Amino acid sequence: MNMNCDDMRREIEKMSKKLEKIYSMEKKFPQGELLCAKNRKHYKWYVKNEEGTFYLPKHKRELAEKLALKKYYEYQKEELENELAACNTYIRKMVLREGKAEKLLEHPEYGRLLEKYFVPVKEELWKWQNASYEKCKKHEEDLIIKGTQGKMVRSKSEAIIDVMLYKNRIPFRYEEKLLLEGIPFYPDFTIRHPITGDFFYWEHFGMMDDEDYVNHAYDKLKVYCKNGIIPSINLITTYESKKNPLCAEKVEMIIQEYFLK
Repeated sequence: MNMNCDDMRREIEKMSKKLEKIYSMEKKFPQGELLCAKNRKHYKWYVKNEEGTFYLPKHKRELAEKLALKKYYEYQKEELENELAACNTYIRKMVLREGKAEKLLEHPEYGRLLEKYFVPVKEELWKWQNASYEKCKKHEEDLIIKGTQGKMVRSKSEAIIDVMLYKNRIPFRYEEKLLLEGIPFYPDFTIRHPITGDFFYWEHFGMMDDEDYVNHAYDKLKVYCKNGIIPSINLITTYESKKNPLCAEKVEMIIQEYFLK
């Protein structure tokens, strides 16, 4: 399989919803199993139940149709249950393997031993990345996901960006204070280009199926643009909704485009 765990979980969710629909429909179907037996050029219908097998006359077509639909969904249910079981087995195996390399970067001792292989090449940028700075103090209780270098971030998607930047030796800070028009902003990531040292900002908008959130994001982008921080130039923006989460492949592609070409 070429799917990663996130893709597989989405497939599992889709299959689970289909099965729930079938389970609810099963209660409405008539009792018995439809059998279609060929008699020369024509078919005869029979209904099999606990009491035996009985002939179903042609004027009972509506019942035959419902029993045929019942059999169709029974077969589909069996296929989905088998596929779901296989996917869950795959997920269990992948979880044991997935993320082991990244978790070493979170380990206090392994992290120190590996640090020199992941820090920015330029000493100036390495010092900038590791210097103290004013961070966002709002809703610190939401910092629940482990990032690199012992930091905590607010979402799994931010953790993906954090790890990818760190692995590619891109100097960055998380939620550093930025004053625009006298108003404090806290971009998710403030980044320095590893060659030029130019500043870039990365905002991840993770609730794009929420209308209030979208309006706030739009207002934020307007302020950025008024102050020369412009999407696709020096502002990187990523988006997701419940149905369309951010994936590591997308983040890797962005980092390659902006910083490693």
